[in-house]
Amino acid sequence: MDSEKKERIYRFMLSLVAFWLLWEWLVPLKTVSDTKNVDVFIGFVAFCLLLSLWPLPRWLAASFKWFYIFYALNTLFFHVPFFSFRWFPLLIQEVVAHITIVRHFRWMEMTNVFRSFLFFLLLWMMVYLVRYWLFVRKKIWLFYALTVLYIAILDTFTAFYGNGAIVRLVAIGFFLVSWLHYERFSKIHAKWLLVCTASIGLSIGIAYVLPKLPPQWPDPVAFIKGYAKETQQKTTTASSTVKKIGYGTNDSRLGGPFEADDTIVFTVTDDQRHYWRVETKDVYTGKGWEARDTVQIQTFDNGNITHSWWGNVKKTIVAAHVQMAQARIYLAYPEGVKTIRTPQNVVFRMQLSNEKMYPTDRESYIQPIQEYVVTYEYPTFSVEQLKAAPPVNDRSLIERYTQLPDKLPQRVRELAQTITKEKPTPYEKAKAIEQYFRFNGFAYETKEVAVPGKDDDYVDQFLFTTKKGYCDNFSTSMVVMLRSLGIPARWVKGYTSGQYIGESADGKKMYTVTNNNAHSWVEVYFSGVGWVPFEPTQGFSNPYSFTETTPKSVPTPVPKQTEPTQPRVKLDRIIEKERASVPSWKETVMLLFTWKKIVWLTCAVLSITWLLYATRRKWRPYVTLWRFRYRHSDDTVVKAYLALLKHLRDYGLQRKQGQTLRQYATLVDDAFGTNEMSRLTYLYERIVYKNDEVGKWDEMKELWENLIKKTVS
Repeated sequence: MDSEKKERIYRFMLSLVAFWLLWEWLVPLKTVSDTKNVDVFIGFVAFCLLLSLWPLPRWLAASFKWFYIFYALNTLFFHVPFFSFRWFPLLIQEVVAHITIVRHFRWMEMTNVFRSFLFFLLLWMMVYLVRYWLFVRKKIWLFYALTVLYIAILDTFTAFYGNGAIVRLVAIGFFLVSWLHYERFSKIHAKWLLVCTASIGLSIGIAYVLPKLPPQWPDPVAFIKGYAKETQQKTTTASSTVKKIGYGTNDSRLGGPFEADDTIVFTVTDDQRHYWRVETKDVYTGKGWEARDTVQIQTFDNGNITHSWWGNVKKTIVAAHVQMAQARIYLAYPEGVKTIRTPQNVVFRMQLSNEKMYPTDRESYIQPIQEYVVTYEYPTFSVEQLKAAPPVNDRSLIERYTQLPDKLPQRVRELAQTITKEKPTPYEKAKAIEQYFRFNGFAYETKEVAVPGKDDDYVDQFLFTTKKGYCDNFSTSMVVMLRSLGIPARWVKGYTSGQYIGESADGKKMYTVTNNNAHSWVEVYFSGVGWVPFEPTQGFSNPYSFTETTPKSVPTPVPKQTEPTQPRVKLDRIIEKERASVPSWKETVMLLFTWKKIVWLTCAVLSITWLLYATRRKWRPYVTLWRFRYRHSDDTVVKAYLALLKHLRDYGLQRKQGQTLRQYATLVDDAFGTNEMSRLTYLYERIVYKNDEVGKWDEMKELWENLIKKTVS
């Protein structure tokens, strides 16, 4: 009876595990799909598992499951009294109508009724398979690995936030895998369960408090999508691959065709048209752009952006509401942004090398956001002021933003000088280069776009060979030519203002920004003004205002754009200065244990553990001697004798099955050349079986200690 009860408890625990695994698959559907009433499907899984715990005939269990399915479908879609059975012909009509749809693979024409019906059948099959692997095969590794992969993909490519699911999978999943592994060979003891649980709990605790790096690929979605749609295109100089769809992170090798992608990135309600910046890059390699290798961070608490954008420029304060299609770990923002407000409590941090902005929590961990409101300064640039701007005298800024590769072809420099030879000011030179592309046979092209070969320069190829390309070709070429003239310029990427779709209830303009609106443009630095956007790409116009009237306001110098002097810190190591002076326990741990200390500490612990295990036969007997040296309780004799048997077994003197204690004592005495084990066993048996007071622990202690010491090897 006891064994039957234990078996029921065991089956119930495994059923809970099966329900948990299937529950992890169903919960994300609320976020990543239009599936409604997910709780109904979760209830069906629980119902099937409960039925499996009872020894019901298969036909009866199947009848209960069909009843649940029909009742749920009627409640969700047909809304008629269930026992009137008026729902039955309606369901039959749905099934018959979908025979043709399924046969011709017209999946998009399937109704919600039929999809739900198929989903119930799929869950029925999944419950059976999971129970088979758990109860019969006692294996779960494959399904567990698929669950982890499923959650990881959803967390990466959708709005589903899977941190909690990952932690649960690690904690419970590894315990389950270990449990089933050992259960196939023998019964599981309570000590093993305790050790396994403690080990997993300790591992998770250590992983929780250790410092964590921020994501190294802020948004892999566009990167992977590009490879999913790649096609090959031959050009006059090299073959290229279609990889460029929407906003990407890798610009080290530009060129090649790209395909249009109408996927919505975000929608915005705004009063002005402008560009949405994501990042800038300042190192031109001859093949593309790279960001300067620095991890300096500027922190903006409470959504107040204190970064300096412009100096003496006429500005208007404007607000915009941004709704991302899915949560992002970086921001698209207008130049001149002053405040950012989100429903979440986040801290914004800007990577100063490329002005890319990330939302984080107060402990510097990335916190994806999907909705925010920005207020920004919309500038109106005075042409007279730009023409009158004095030369830039900041040496570090000039060195950084006039960088060019040593192998830049000389004819690129000569072309820039030819275009601007009659232009006296940096602004007029910039406008001349910007307009050069509009009147000299350059065409906007997305398909037949060359990729520079091994010995080709990206800009040189576009200016003198192909004259066909998209925004990257035009903007990069303008930046390079300006830099060759000693004018500080940088390459900026993000999105255009998008497509106008109407007005909101409060009269603001609404725009939809898709991957097709991914764009790059040019910013040129002017003393006393700051960074000014230019638009060289054919077919695009600069969304910012330029006037011929000089503003009457008193000039105020713009802060020097020097290399930041803030401490060199990584995003995940920033400690909030605004927080309380008494650090939390987690901050204290992160400060005390650097990565180097953690590595050394781990190596030391592993080394000590291995050494103790390797020498256990030399020190464990002395531990046993110490344990029983001062004990005088009634059960001391029994426990001491059993401990001796354990040490003898470890020494190599194994007691055979069916062998009496006296026979085993003779075997031990023969091995050690003594009669101490036989004498000790005789006293032990008198105490245990005859309750004889003659043999006391004090009398046995010397014999026992001598035998314990003999096991040291």
